[in-house]
Amino acid sequence: MEPGLRIARRLSLTLSLILGGCAALPPGMLSTAPLQFQHGKLVDAPEGLPAAAHVAGVPFFPDDSHYCGPASLASALVFSGVEIAPQQLIAQVFTPGLEGSLQFDLLGAARRAGRIPIVLPPRLGVLFAQVAAGYPAVVLQKVGLGARDWHYAVLVEYDLPADRVTLRSSTARDLQLSIEQFDRSWAAGGRWAFITIQPGQFPPDIAEPRYLHAVAPLEGVAPETAHAAYEAALRHWPASWIAMMGLGNLAYARKDYPRAAIHFAQAARLQPQDGDPMNNLAQALLAAGDWKAAQGAIDVALRLGKPHPEVYRSTAAQIAKARAAALSESAAP
Repeated sequence: MEPGLRIARRLSLTLSLILGGCAALPPGMLSTAPLQFQHGKLVDAPEGLPAAAHVAGVPFFPDDSHYCGPASLASALVFSGVEIAPQQLIAQVFTPGLEGSLQFDLLGAARRAGRIPIVLPPRLGVLFAQVAAGYPAVVLQKVGLGARDWHYAVLVEYDLPADRVTLRSSTARDLQLSIEQFDRSWAAGGRWAFITIQPGQFPPDIAEPRYLHAVAPLEGVAPETAHAAYEAALRHWPASWIAMMGLGNLAYARKDYPRAAIHFAQAARLQPQDGDPMNNLAQALLAAGDWKAAQGAIDVALRLGKPHPEVYRSTAAQIAKARAAALSESAAP
C-alpha cells in the first residue's frame, strides 16, 4: 500500500591516472551546469556558512581498483556508527559488467545498513553546509575524458579562503583539489552527492519533503529505522502528515490494522483536503474487518477526489465486494 542527476575538463593527468574509473553512470546524466565557484567566491552560499570546515574522524579505505563505491560507502557508514568493511559491500553495490557501482545500489546498501541516505540538492553551498555540520558526503566525480572515468570519493573538508577541498579518494587519504577543480569534476555528473544519517539527525538545508522522501524506501528494508525516523520527524515537524502516513504504512505492514487506522486518521486531520489519508484509513478499517466504517472513509476520499482518484475507486470496489460478501453471508439460512 503506497500513499500518497559543463563537461568536466581534465583535472590533471596525475589525478586521472590515480583515480581511474569505478563508478557507473546512467546514460543522459552528463551536466552542462555553470560552475558554482566563480572568481574566488561561492555562488549562492547558504547564510552563516563557515569559511572553512573539516569533519574529523572519517575513516579511510584505500582502493586502487574498481571498488571506489564500496570504499566510499563504507567510509560514510562506519563514520555514522555502522560496523562494516568495503569487502562486505562489494556484492551489494558492484556491477562487474560495468566495472563500477551504480548510484541507486549505494543508496540501497546504505538503507540495508540501517541508515538514511539523503541525496543532496545539487548545490555546492549545500554540500559544504553538510561538512560544516559534521556530515562527510559521498560525491560522484568525472576524473578524465574517457566514458568510464567516473569516481566516488568522500568530501571531508573545504576551505574557501585557501580555495581547497579535501577528499578520501582512491589511494589518497587526503586528496586536495582547488574548489574550481572539484566543482568541475562534480558538475559533470549533475552534482550528485549523498550523506548517511541516523534517525533523529536533521542536516542543514534539507527540507521536510526531501527528508521524508529519503526515509520512505526504508519501510520495506529497515522498518525499525523508518519507524524511528518518522517519529523523530514528527517531533521536528509536528504537522508532518506524511510522517504520520509512514507510521500508518508500517503498522499496516505488520498487520496492526487498528494502529494503522489511528495513524491514518491523524494524517487526515492534519491534511483534510487530501484523499490519500482517508483512502488508507478505509483500507486499514477494511483489513480490520469493519467494512461499514471503511465505506464512510472511502466516501470522503471519493468526494475529495485527489490526488489519486483511481486508487480510491479501486478501494471502493474492494469495500463493495466485502459488503456484498457480508450481506450474502448474513442472508444465508
